[in-house]
Amino acid sequence: MTDKKLMELLVVIDDHYGRIRSKEERMADTKIYIQAFGAIPDEIVEKALYTAFTQCRYQNQLIVDWCAEVKKLLTAGLPSANDLWAQAATAARQITANLYYMTHGGLVTPAGKLTGEDFKARNAEIFATLPVAVQRWAGSPADLSMTFGRDGADLLQFVKPGFVRAVSEAPIESLQPPALPGGAALAQIGGGTA
Repeated sequence: MTDKKLMELLVVIDDHYGRIRSKEERMADTKIYIQAFGAIPDEIVEKALYTAFTQCRYQNQLIVDWCAEVKKLLTAGLPSANDLWAQAATAARQITANLYYMTHGGLVTPAGKLTGEDFKARNAEIFATLPVAVQRWAGSPADLSMTFGRDGADLLQFVKPGFVRAVSEAPIESLQPPALPGGAALAQIGGGTA
């Protein structure tokens, strides 16, 4: 958030609550708001403020409601925990197939023979396409394959709740899919499509 927008919104807050703040109070508020909203675009912070006004019951709780509204706006365009679960499951199936070929001598294709190293590189590429929060939860491509290799009931009852908790507690920026270098699409090798 820019300094200009922050000063503008501080005036809006004071006008809304009909209060006159001392210079020290204004400086204290400014430091808090800079810490809370420093890297967030002006439009999102402003929109969240007006929504927070409609829900805030106490003046001294404005920052809590305001932060909650900002988080809602920031997460609105992100995939849900179920979407991330499905993405991780798909990656795990692809990695599992590649691990099979890797341990069974490779795969002969019309383009030539793919070796264990080719599949190892492919698994690293597949794993790298997952959002950072999912990568941290999984640990490694082999760990992801092993986790999703469990019985379906175990996955849903014991593993998925931990996954949902991990992605819900993760920083918002770690839920976005990482950008591929040069915008390249992943090629299909052995186990499936990306």
